[in-house]
Amino acid sequence: MDRDEVERRMVDAATAVREARWEDARDAYADVVENGSSPDALDGLGRASWWLGDTAAAVEARTRAYAAYRRSGRNDDAVRVATWLAIEHAATPGREAISRGWLARAMRLAAGADASAEGRLALARSMLETDPVRVADLADAALVSARDRGDVALEIRALARSGLGLVRSGRAAAGIERLDEAMAAASAGEADEPEVFAETCCDMVAACEETLDGRRLEQWGGVAERFLRARPDPTLLGFCGSCCAGVLAARGDTAGAERWLGWTIDRLEAGGHAARCVDPRARLAELRVAQGRLEEAERLVAGIEARPETVRAMVAIHLARGESGVASSVLHRRLAKVGPDSIAAIPVLAMLVPVQVERRDRAGAEASAARLAQLAQHSGAEVHRALAEVGRARVDLAWADAGAAVVGLRSAAERYDRIRMPLDAARTRALLGRALAESGDPDSAIAESRSAASVLDRAGLIAEADAADGFARSLGGRGRVGPKNVGTLTRREQEVLGLVAEGLSNAEIAERLFISPATAGHHVSNLLAKLGARSRTEAAMHAHLLRSG
Repeated sequence: MDRDEVERRMVDAATAVREARWEDARDAYADVVENGSSPDALDGLGRASWWLGDTAAAVEARTRAYAAYRRSGRNDDAVRVATWLAIEHAATPGREAISRGWLARAMRLAAGADASAEGRLALARSMLETDPVRVADLADAALVSARDRGDVALEIRALARSGLGLVRSGRAAAGIERLDEAMAAASAGEADEPEVFAETCCDMVAACEETLDGRRLEQWGGVAERFLRARPDPTLLGFCGSCCAGVLAARGDTAGAERWLGWTIDRLEAGGHAARCVDPRARLAELRVAQGRLEEAERLVAGIEARPETVRAMVAIHLARGESGVASSVLHRRLAKVGPDSIAAIPVLAMLVPVQVERRDRAGAEASAARLAQLAQHSGAEVHRALAEVGRARVDLAWADAGAAVVGLRSAAERYDRIRMPLDAARTRALLGRALAESGDPDSAIAESRSAASVLDRAGLIAEADAADGFARSLGGRGRVGPKNVGTLTRREQEVLGLVAEGLSNAEIAERLFISPATAGHHVSNLLAKLGARSRTEAAMHAHLLRSG
């Protein structure tokens, strides 16, 4: 390949990158690499391979690119690639030492590089940092560098990362303002790099998770969805799946959320990628607990128990197992991590109050409910006020005044309705039913409990629906008639159901049908949800009934 042909193929590759045609980009870069160790071609080959899900090839190509940049004396590019390698290795469990080595190398080289390299290094360090104050400080340093040099991509990423650090360190209002600005710039396409949009979305999702800001997540989720539809780059969806699922779950569409989460988990596993923000397995585990499928939930969180977004699922699992003491320990550890005065403490306190009530720890529950109310007042967000009202009502219902609990729970349910959080409204009404019964109004208690059961049932949250329905029946109310979300099994799901009935494991089903174990697992999860079955045994019973019918 002569020089003209090399230049032509590099132009082809650059065009393919702009149009997100990653296979064409990879092939063009590979052609150039075969004819010499061009650092730019190796770098591009690594980028294209990463977007195609071949992480090992991406790391190998960019490691070679780093060495080629160093030999060419291009230290700025060497720093950029070294920081990428540090972040990529950090995303894979068991490679922490390798990540630290690359970061140290990047820091040493940055001393002789330009300000742009220093800014990107500061951003990389913020992404590897766990202390939220340091995250914000490092991102702010990157932001100064980006604005000094007019680097829009770096500016957007630094804004988002700084915003997340501010949220996690208790300065939520300032942090959200930066995240909103970053999302506006990213979704407008100011930076011609798909990574910028995906990673900015990740930071926004993480911040909304920390603050329980479902309304903001829904608003930006709609913008993100339109942005994704306008781009010929389906790979982006693998990184925004948790975001899309979060939006759907907030609207009460748990079936849609399940589909997104299952697809996202599949994409991440197939590509060897780790979750960049909210791990979809943690979110799916929460759904599984609500559906009464504890064993599946436990399998999903295995190995990611230490991630902050897994706390909710872990607490739900422990409570379902009757392990309130363990649930309390998990929450107190998380509270110590985020700080009791941080806005990020609100969801932790909201989970802690019912645990303390169950443990009959009145002093602890009173203190947690009071702190929750103070933080909600400071925040001013409707969702936080609703959480505080529910927390106070739980304490009133357990030890003080059921009538006061009724007032608080009605107010909270109305707040959830206003901000379009139907599942939280239904859960609040289920608790309201119990408060009404305690206050001597069984008819209203039955009505609220049946209303809650209906909403939870339609969402496929069978375990929670059963609890609300069972309480209504205990008061003499009529129970609901079976799950309403049975749905129609696809041909593949019918095949999987038959194999489940034979007693095959997911791995055995995968081998029989020539699919991956993860895909087999998703098919099993989907058919369990459609059948309203809580276990493989119940699903097998459905299969036998279908055959006999």
